[in-house]
Amino acid sequence: MKSTRFDRIPAALQKHIHQRLGTWFDQHKRPMLWRNTHDPYAVWLSEVMLQQTQVATVTPYYARFLQQFPDIHALAAAPLDEILKIWAGLGYYRRAKSMHQAAQIIASTYHGIFPSTYDNMLKLPGIGRYTAGAIASIAFHETVPVLDGNVMRVLARLLLIRDNIATSQTQKRLWQIAEALVPQTNPGDFNQAMMELGATVCTPKHPRCESCPLKSFCMARQRNMQNQLPVKQRKAPTPHIEMAAVVINSPQGQLLAQRKAGGLWEHLWEFPAFELSRRNAAAASQQLFNLTGLNIKLKRLTESVTHQLTHRHLEYTIFVGTSKSKRNPLLTTALALHYESIRWISDMSDVPKSRLTEKISALSINRQQIPAAKPPAAK
Repeated sequence: MKSTRFDRIPAALQKHIHQRLGTWFDQHKRPMLWRNTHDPYAVWLSEVMLQQTQVATVTPYYARFLQQFPDIHALAAAPLDEILKIWAGLGYYRRAKSMHQAAQIIASTYHGIFPSTYDNMLKLPGIGRYTAGAIASIAFHETVPVLDGNVMRVLARLLLIRDNIATSQTQKRLWQIAEALVPQTNPGDFNQAMMELGATVCTPKHPRCESCPLKSFCMARQRNMQNQLPVKQRKAPTPHIEMAAVVINSPQGQLLAQRKAGGLWEHLWEFPAFELSRRNAAAASQQLFNLTGLNIKLKRLTESVTHQLTHRHLEYTIFVGTSKSKRNPLLTTALALHYESIRWISDMSDVPKSRLTEKISALSINRQQIPAAKPPAAK
């Protein structure tokens, strides 16, 4: 399906879109904490947290984060572990690490003052074209566009764009259209209105066309094609990955390992996890011994823990055990492929951890267990 080309939006149409959308946004925008400020730091935080995350989920995290780190200097000076603890459960932890790195650059290079231009924002870690456009337009009234999934959907339907929006060519065209649409006056409000329209009215399924302020201009609605657009490339099946996790208690605390930088859940602490071909307690005990040198009798829980990520579905079989020894675990070469540290932690609240780790911890308490296996023979 080829698109109707719409490379230049007539000035009269742009004016109508600005007027209708502006009036609608003033009347229907959802109350959000970050809409009460033009502080670039607060706007930046909200935009980063909202990436791949629902508004309802973000709201309490946003408030707690600002309370703990009220400005760029506070964020830059904080240890990364403290930031990750506040972020824990929000997911996509690399966002927090990038914010920390960017805050340190702003503190040292810009004396703690957030850069006021779109181009300088793009030089900071973790700030791409969309985030820079949102901050620059909302906080500094710079006439720059934003283009997220919501805006792409609105534009594809409004202008009958029938090309695959997953391709770089189509996205380049959508950026050009978004840039052409941004008004000189109140560009931040316009960008927020476009995102709000896509989030609440021009939704992926069953769009509420009768409530749309742009319905009289919408080419997809005129042709009854709103449910067919935008065209997206079919996603590959989500891989299902099976893992084993071990929860071990000792007089020194619980056995936790810290993820290496650059991968999934970087720098977070978790119960040691590994792939296991035979999902029984004997095999898990042997693998634990191979990886850490700890000779511990394990029991398998009857229930597993599942966790959905963007590009994979994880299922963890949980094994639990108790150690009376004061022996410290080894960080073997095989274990060091995924972890940078492993040790006994006396209080789990002292370290940053993922929601998955909290789910495993909760399940490991007072659950029915499959009979224990004998520990492996020492080698």
